[in-house]
Amino acid sequence: MDVTQIIIIVSIISVSVVIIVCGVWVALILKELKSTVIKTNSILDDTKLITSSVAQPVSTISEFLSGFKSGINLLNSFFKKKEKALKNDQA
Repeated sequence: MDVTQIIIIVSIISVSVVIIVCGVWVALILKELKSTVIKTNSILDDTKLITSSVAQPVSTISEFLSGFKSGINLLNSFFKKKEKALKNDQA
């Protein structure tokens, strides 16, 4: 065999080994990526559950305060009408 043939065979073997190693490395990275995506999805589901459980009481309190404010405004409007009626009667 010539020196040229030996160099070509060695270089082909070297390139093949590098390609195989890179393929295995990419496969391992994709496996880790899949695991990371699964964990991230779980975290997002937990976050959604937590935010919905926090949002419900806040929404309830907000509705209560809004109703309370409307009730006070209604009472104030009745008292203002009585005051106006009393002022008109006195005049």
